[in-house]
Amino acid sequence: MNDTAVKYELSRSLGIIRIDNPPVNALSHKVRAGIMQSLEQARTDDSQLLLILCAGRTFIAGADITEFGKPPQAPSLPDVIIALENFSKPVAVALHGTALGGGLELAMACHYRAALPGTRLGLPEVKLGLLPGAGGTQRLPRLVGPELALEMISGGAPISAKKALESGLVDQILDGELEPAAIRWAQTLLAESAPVRPTGERPVPTPAQADFLDRHLQKTARKHRGQPAPGYIAELVKLSLSASLEDGLKRERECFLACKASPQSAALRHVFFAERATGKLPDIPADTPLRPTRRVAVIGAGTMGGGIAMCFASAGIPVTLVETTREYLDKGLEKIRQNYANSVKRGRFTAEAVAGWLDNIQGTLDYDDLADVDLVIEAVFENMAVKQEVFGKLDAACKPGCILATNTSYLDVNAIAAATSRPADVIGAHFFSPANVMKLLEVVRAEKTAPDVVQTFMKLARTIGKIPVAVGVCHGFVGNRMLRAYARQAQLLLLEGATPTQIDQAMENWGMAMGPLAVGDLAGLDIGYRSRRDQGIESRSVLESALADTLVEMDRLGQKSGAGYYRYDPDTRARQADPEVEQLLRDIAAEWQVPQREIGEEEIVDRLILALVNEGAAILQEGIAARPSDVDIVYINGYGFPSWRGGPMFHADSLGLDAVIARLRELRELTGDESWEPAPLLQELAVAGDSLGSLNSRG
Repeated sequence: MNDTAVKYELSRSLGIIRIDNPPVNALSHKVRAGIMQSLEQARTDDSQLLLILCAGRTFIAGADITEFGKPPQAPSLPDVIIALENFSKPVAVALHGTALGGGLELAMACHYRAALPGTRLGLPEVKLGLLPGAGGTQRLPRLVGPELALEMISGGAPISAKKALESGLVDQILDGELEPAAIRWAQTLLAESAPVRPTGERPVPTPAQADFLDRHLQKTARKHRGQPAPGYIAELVKLSLSASLEDGLKRERECFLACKASPQSAALRHVFFAERATGKLPDIPADTPLRPTRRVAVIGAGTMGGGIAMCFASAGIPVTLVETTREYLDKGLEKIRQNYANSVKRGRFTAEAVAGWLDNIQGTLDYDDLADVDLVIEAVFENMAVKQEVFGKLDAACKPGCILATNTSYLDVNAIAAATSRPADVIGAHFFSPANVMKLLEVVRAEKTAPDVVQTFMKLARTIGKIPVAVGVCHGFVGNRMLRAYARQAQLLLLEGATPTQIDQAMENWGMAMGPLAVGDLAGLDIGYRSRRDQGIESRSVLESALADTLVEMDRLGQKSGAGYYRYDPDTRARQADPEVEQLLRDIAAEWQVPQREIGEEEIVDRLILALVNEGAAILQEGIAARPSDVDIVYINGYGFPSWRGGPMFHADSLGLDAVIARLRELRELTGDESWEPAPLLQELAVAGDSLGSLNSRG
């Protein structure tokens, strides 16, 4: 008998290898060793065909992440895969749940593959800055053709069982329960005397389009800039067209090791673990009982409220959408229907699924209809008086224990909670727009928020497909507070002599999804304008907002008005530099007596990125975020920071804190701006010879 993770059983002429390694049947050493032991046993018994099955909710979902960074133990996954492919008897495998990464590579080495209808199959290694390292780049093209193989490996997204059948990745869709259906299929193969069929001996089908590789590289160049893995993947898929399996595997291994050693992969692996760590709260036990969240209400049917309602409806949770007038409510419900309809047109969802989700959304004008809900999320205008009025009404209408959440972006959640008689039930829930698309959710812990409310919201966020990060109360929380420092430097650089195009191009070249000024134009410059007025800041009274205030008062609001920092083509929305803005910059600089000079790309990048780093360190020292990796996750998922750089805090460590502090002091000397004084936390860690990453063990 083998290790309990893998058991082998002979049933007449069928040898069954059962893998049972909860929770996701990861390819740990004991699984790899167990498979090899099973093959040895089967080699000399009366079996005529082998069938591999997995217990639990999924087939092998990839590598064992607990082995990351540890010395490898034999047998390696490539050893197991070669043993399966070259086995003297036919090997069949039945898939269910997910077959990802090494799991799919193992399945492709088997001679026959079948799957339950809901199975998802993919090679997601590129998301960790890696590529399949156990034959995936060479066997997948042999099964599905080079075009689909390139799409799957370079994109990392899984495909359905139906598409897998159509493309040749699986041979059969199973009907019914996994094990009996798989055994029936295996018995059919036995009855047909199915031969050994090594995948590696198959030729790669001729691509339908000879220039498929060039077309792919052109299409994905912007998305993959700065990352080595996608280039290696394209090279390896191309190699599969002409090379033997042996030569292809040799080059794949070289490329895999190069990717594994790259800083980009180190960053992406950091992000992988950081996303999973956000739910670990240092001061709240993981087993804290949760409050029920069977029914939810959303106050406000505007863009944000409608998007939030979609998140819950799509997760199967009934939602009541509240508005002040029938006109606003009908408009909001229609916008939700349009959003879902657009998703159906794009093939993202089926019409049947959307119909069910829409049935989960009801509208009302009456707060009395909220008497039985378990959670309310307020998504009204970003104004303290308005929000406090809403929370007073919720306090009166909602049952005891109902969680009251505010979707504020900046405001003091303590002050909002004080408008109720139950501040322990109040929490911040900062969704990002569009709420039904963006993954990040800042969960704002107010001074009196109960621990079970925090834990409930953190768990619920995962249910609705969000990445939750617990943050404390301050103006802008984590993301928007850091954004303020970042945006301030962009404005100062403009007045000192840089152009909008220079700044945006520098940041996009560095890896940001969009430059800061293009983002401002996209969001609308009037949003920041109103926020500054709400804070009591008079128009054009502050250097770093003088330009933005002036543009708004010229009715240059950004893309929606056809002009902001740039001018926009009315048909294509393509942006172009505007001499009028550049002259305006010179005029404002002269008015404020700011000397102008030539500014290089390196200074632009340093000032914007190090502003994030320094503010992030201050946030950590104040306890607004629990750990540096939480700050990284906020900025990657909410603000377009390149994941392959690991986030602002990880990036600071990659530079070295001594180098970061030295550069901050250089910038203080250059600009005379005291905001460049290195945050005390950075200085303390540097003196101790430590890193920000050392703080990630908190909780």
